[in-house]
Amino acid sequence: MYKKKTLSEEHKRKIGAALRRWNKEVGIPIEIRKRIAEKQRGRKVSSATRMKISEATRGCKPWNKGLTKKDLRVQAYTIKRIETQKKLYASGRLKPWNLGKPWSEEVKKKISLKRKGKTYEEIMGKEKALQLKKQISRRMKERVLGNKNPMYGRIGELNPHFGRPAEHGKKEFREDLGHFCHSKWEANYCRYLLWINKKYQYEPKAFILFLPNGIKTSYTPDFLVENSEWQELKGWENRSELKKWLLFQQQYPNEKFTFISRDKYKSIEKLYQYIIPNWEF
Repeated sequence: MYKKKTLSEEHKRKIGAALRRWNKEVGIPIEIRKRIAEKQRGRKVSSATRMKISEATRGCKPWNKGLTKKDLRVQAYTIKRIETQKKLYASGRLKPWNLGKPWSEEVKKKISLKRKGKTYEEIMGKEKALQLKKQISRRMKERVLGNKNPMYGRIGELNPHFGRPAEHGKKEFREDLGHFCHSKWEANYCRYLLWINKKYQYEPKAFILFLPNGIKTSYTPDFLVENSEWQELKGWENRSELKKWLLFQQQYPNEKFTFISRDKYKSIEKLYQYIIPNWEF
């Protein structure tokens, strides 16, 4: 007798309110929910059933349509979803879709271009950026400080790099210059020297220095310009207590030396950053 009977909106509202009240006050016991979930897990839905579900839900308004992240209902749903995902990941029942799949070079370039020039806060928000910075700081301290550092205690002549120019990683190679650079500033300064038609060599020689305590160390100036002048580019003059360029000037007075400070570099950058090709920002 009720077949194909159309319910009024008022009737639908009453049924919905009654169901919500029943779920809130009575609800399905947790044990029964678990049994239903276990029974339904892994069950495949046929194409015909999917079509029926699609037809039944067509035109229905999603509960969160028009709501923003500030809405308390959306926040509660998001927190619950994240907690459930964490449990599933921890138990191994859920795995990331891209687990074990390396990113292609094209995807890496897109991500790099999207993030270029942005801070951690702009990319991931203040809270996540703070957590990441603390994690990086902790890891760097573990690697750099104390006996966990593979170079711990290997100073002066005990250092395997003593008396040799610094080695460079592949990621620091500049195609337009044809050599490695430690930083963007050094790469840009090389481009500046080429722009003003000055020949240079990048870190061609390491000099032996004697520290105040008598220990030997080595120092490699950044540039040899026109085969006659050594130049050192430093963005932060007071970051290190040991200023090797000062010892170099004292112990090698016959060598011509110029210190390029942060202010000097910034004045060059202001004039040439939009003129010289491949300038890095």
